Amino acid sequence: MTSPTPEGTYGKRDRRIDRRRGRRDGKRRTPAYNDVLAMISQEGAITAPYPKYLQCIALDEMAEQLADFVKQSKPRLEALEVLRRQYANTKTELDRATDGVIAAETPLTEAELLPRSRAETRPDQAVVLHSRREAARARRIVTAHDGEASLHHELGELASRIAAAEQVIRSDFTLAQTRAKQLSARSAMRVSAYWEHLVLAHAEGIHLAPAIRYTSQVLPSWVYESVTGEPETLGQGHYELLHVIEHVRPATPESETEPASSRRSTSDPHEDQEIPG
Repeated sequence: MTSPTPEGTYGKRDRRIDRRRGRRDGKRRTPAYNDVLAMISQEGAITAPYPKYLQCIALDEMAEQLADFVKQSKPRLEALEVLRRQYANTKTELDRATDGVIAAETPLTEAELLPRSRAETRPDQAVVLHSRREAARARRIVTAHDGEASLHHELGELASRIAAAEQVIRSDFTLAQTRAKQLSARSAMRVSAYWEHLVLAHAEGIHLAPAIRYTSQVLPSWVYESVTGEPETLGQGHYELLHVIEHVRPATPESETEPASSRRSTSDPHEDQEIPG
């Protein structure tokens, strides 16, 4: 059994299949030169049953990438929700602690300075009584500030954990997008190899080669989705298919004797464009 091909890798087995299929369709004159001209005039790009098949494979593989991300992110989103609830509860506690600090710092009232024992009623104990109440007030202030500071620290730690959890989910989504783009790039290489060898075997290849300038790749719009939104929205939207028009230069029949490196199809990134499907 052949091991799975990594994303973006164009294996020798696939290359042989694509070249053989291109030569086979070329010998059958599929598509015909006039059909290619019609496609160019109507859609600006050409296609054929086999390139469409390759695109379907790529779309299925991209869908698997998205499904893997959604499955992987589910427990992480649940953990993130727990952290957010803890943050909200801690924030409420901090608000109460701040109110406690304000209350603790309130100057002593006349009621608090009233004697609470027979000894405190003695005239010579007035200064001692006031000092005792101020000391108690100072202890309350320190306790209140310590509690507030502890909750501030706890809230900061929760915020850091939330940010880290969100970043992990965003990084996973970015990785899924990157793999999807790699799958699309591999599909584009397979399509280019197909057209290259179709031209070499086609009876009208000498006329067909200059016409085959643009091929269309299809990508789901989530591949270009911004990752700056809320983590729970990533990979959850309603997506459309985008047709990415790529510029290729398939070989001409005269180039069949050239080295393989000089016949390799290339793409021009400056001429790529996205068209909503």
